[in-house]
Amino acid sequence: MTREEIFKKLYDEDEVYRSPIESGSALLEVTKGCSWGKCLFCDFIRDKKELLPPERIEEKIELLSKVIDKNERLYFLGCNPFCLDSGILMYIMDLVHRNLPSVKTVSMYARADDVNRKSDEELIMLNRAGIRELHIGIESGSDRILKFHNKGETAEELKTAFDRLDRFGYFYHVTVIPGLGGRKLSHEHAVMTAKLLSSINPVSIWCIMLKLWPGTPLYSIWERGGFDQMTPGEVLLEEREMLTLMDMKNPCLYTDSTVLNKYTILGELPEQKDILIKSIDKLLSEEDVLNKKHN
Repeated sequence: MTREEIFKKLYDEDEVYRSPIESGSALLEVTKGCSWGKCLFCDFIRDKKELLPPERIEEKIELLSKVIDKNERLYFLGCNPFCLDSGILMYIMDLVHRNLPSVKTVSMYARADDVNRKSDEELIMLNRAGIRELHIGIESGSDRILKFHNKGETAEELKTAFDRLDRFGYFYHVTVIPGLGGRKLSHEHAVMTAKLLSSINPVSIWCIMLKLWPGTPLYSIWERGGFDQMTPGEVLLEEREMLTLMDMKNPCLYTDSTVLNKYTILGELPEQKDILIKSIDKLLSEEDVLNKKHN
């Protein structure tokens, strides 16, 4: 079987979704869809939740062993595979260790409630088994915004999850969605998200400007006039406010790959915070963006 044929069998979808941080990781399909699947803004809301049968996962691991190229990192595909029962995760990790000996670290997406549902003993066990990094969507630190978007989590519950991950030796990466509060809650979004971020210890923060996806509940609300979407320039101003208020205690990579829909800003916090803010100011001064509408 050629590498091309193996990859066709490995992945059921033509495109896979992963964080840019995982660009060098080997990829293993474990789940599909999201265990929550109710966030108003999320394009994955239409995807059916599915755990691949154990025999299918074992088959994929065996296939992956033929093309893994000695990768030390393995990323479990799916919206939040960490929702799986700890026994299932340990079963998969056993297969990984037996068939992919080069893998040292396993990472995946998780929701805060996936973390909070697991006992201290389970978190310790999974970490020792090699699940060392999680990607978690904060989206906002404002409870009003989280409730509006039906995120199913509060800022306090998010903080509890991150504190537990800190306690048990996990590294974590977080995502934030500038513009998620619309014009009405833009200031609150910036202030409360900066407050939450400043209280935790992520390895990286990835900002992704809000996109209204046709077919999502938020898109329908926007069509009816129930959500006041911000322009890219307004979102950039909001992000500037958030960055100004952030006070990260430990080194953290900050990335926004969606600035004005055409730029990426990237830097280390807290060391390069002023440079990031100056980059935003430069874009705001050079681009006529504040009055532009979305395409």
